Order: sequence, then C-alpha cells, then structure tokens
Amino acid sequence: MKIATILAVCLFVGVLAGPAWAQDQSLLPSSFGNWAAAGSPTQLPADQIEQFAGEQAGVLREYGIGSAERRDFAEGPKTATVTLYKMVDPSAAFGAFTFIRPPRTASLDLTGSAPYTAGTRDRALFVVGNFLLDVSSPQARPTDADLKEIVSALAPRADSRPFPRIGEFLPPQGLVPGSEQYALGPKAMAQVFPKGTTGQADWIGFGKSAEAIVARYRLKDQGPEALLLIATYPTQQIAAEQFAALPQWFALNAESGSDGRPLVFGTRSSALVALLTGTESRAAAEILLKQIHYGTDVTWNEPTHTITDPSISQIVVGAILDTGSIMMLAVAAGLGFGGFRLFIKYLLPGKVFDRSDDIEILQLGLASKPIQAKDFYD
Repeated sequence: MKIATILAVCLFVGVLAGPAWAQDQSLLPSSFGNWAAAGSPTQLPADQIEQFAGEQAGVLREYGIGSAERRDFAEGPKTATVTLYKMVDPSAAFGAFTFIRPPRTASLDLTGSAPYTAGTRDRALFVVGNFLLDVSSPQARPTDADLKEIVSALAPRADSRPFPRIGEFLPPQGLVPGSEQYALGPKAMAQVFPKGTTGQADWIGFGKSAEAIVARYRLKDQGPEALLLIATYPTQQIAAEQFAALPQWFALNAESGSDGRPLVFGTRSSALVALLTGTESRAAAEILLKQIHYGTDVTWNEPTHTITDPSISQIVVGAILDTGSIMMLAVAAGLGFGGFRLFIKYLLPGKVFDRSDDIEILQLGLASKPIQAKDFYD
C-alpha cells in the first residue's frame, strides 16, 4: 500500500513538473522586442521533424538535425511563428539554410552572430551557429531590430565552430545572388544538380567526405542560366578517382549529350572538381571554369623570429671585442690570484702557502750537501 502511494505521488509530481522541465529546456526566448510568447513551445525529435519541415525533413536529416522547436508569438493583433532547427554543427545549419531559403530574398540587418540571413515581407530565415531559425507571419514579420534580440539570446548557446569556406571558390562574375546551395549528401544534390540525376546514387562521393556547393550563373553568350558545381575532397587522389568516374553519369566534356546523359563540362584542380551544366557552348564553359583554382592557406600561429646574417665589419669588430674581453678577464684573474697569494704569504709566512714540512724533494745524492726544503726560502 505504501509503495503504491509513493508511486502515485511520484507520477503526480512528474506530470506537474513535465511542462516546467520542457520550459527550462526551451531554446527560444519567452519574448523579444515587443513580441511575447502566445503559448508553450512545441519540441520535436529528429524522427518527427516532418511535422515542421514537411517534404524537406529528409534533406534536413541528411545534413544532420538533432531536434526542432516551434513557438507562437504575438504583438497586439499581429502573430508570428518561430521555428528553430538545432543542427549538428554550423556546416549543417548553413547547408539547411541554403536549401530552404526562399527565392528572391534580401539580406537582413542582424548582428555578426548571424552571418547568413534572408527575408521577405512575411518571412525571415537566419543562422546562428548551429541553429537555423525560420520566422513567418501572416501579416508583416517581426522587424530586424526585434530579430536581433533572438540572435543575442541564442549566440551564447550556439556552436562557435567556423562555417564552411567552399563558397569562396565560386567566381563572382555572373553569379546569381542568393542562388548558392550547399550540399552534404546525395538527397540534397539530386534536387539541385543537375535535374537528370534525381534518384541516382552518390556519384559525387559524399561517402568519402566530399562537400559541394551549387550556384546559378548568367553567361554572356546565352539567355538561360547555367549551374556550376564545386566539390572538394580530403585528398587530390580521391578527387581524381571521382572525376575519372564521372563519364558513367554524364557526357563529360563531350560535343553533346548522349544516351540520355546530361552534358557537363568539368575540370579538376588538385582536390577540387568543378562541373558546369546548362550550356552548350564549350567556349563559355571554359571561360568560367578557368576562373576556378584550388589553393590552400597555411596559417602559422607560433611566434616567429627574423634571422639575418651579420656583415663582415660586424664579425671583425665583434671578434676583436670578444678577444679583448677574454684577455682582460685572464689578466684580472691572474692578478687577483697572485695578489691574494702574496698577501697571505705576507700575513702568514710559511703557514698557508710554501710550508717547508709539506714539501718532499727527491734527490740523487750527487752533491756533498743534502738539499733541504727551507733552502728555497732563505
């Protein structure tokens, strides 16, 4: 009976503490700006992310998602919904941002803690470390000043590791702003480059730690936009193997597509592979591909020292000064030792130095008079 009572009490306490515990674990603030929470947050694990992301849930799992949280806010009659996706690292958050970013968006005026932002009149999307936030409203979305408060609240709890830098390899000339899409798996890649590969296997080598970014370009000699893909690999050997296997998927650097394979122009530079599709002009493709070069930056963060060879005059003068110093030291040491000895002999003759009873003389006895030790000091 007592055990049943204890279990009942524990269950009752757990039910009461459940909402409070969930509230403590919430990442979203209870308010920001003039917006206040209109209810408790809804939290979902990665295996139930479809309730928030819909058809994009599979791609989010491919990038690496840990959990998600959604909360409604209100400012007077206006309402807004904030959805937070907690990704495994900043690279995953950046990839998810580029994938679900709506077209024709403008950058937001947020703090440096949110380097990637996009917004329309009724929606805002931004990244804070490994957090991806999607803010939507049926009326006007919260202002950038209000969203800054969300950024400030999340920044101390976000992953501070760096974002991927593969986008730096994209040539700026002809790039369609906001068209970059960062891919970390075949599901995302099948939807962005090129359309003919949808449903195919991991032809780019994500299983070998590859990362890729796709962007649209406007080439000068044609109207339609072209797609440029840049993939980087851990080593140039892996890049060479993947590049050599591309002809089974594409008509690589051919005059035209054949056997239903998409026409693709490509090149490899060390551990980087670049592919361009959407153009029939080899000349236009070469102009863009020649702008892509793989390079490594080596950063040395240890203290450095500047070493220079001295001149001949410095060497000669230094040798003379050093030799003179040694000679003066030798003279000073000799005078010091001799003076000390003479001083002791003057104060204590025959007591410390040159004591006759401590001297032994070996002699052959050739002279008539034996030599005594005291004869040396008479």
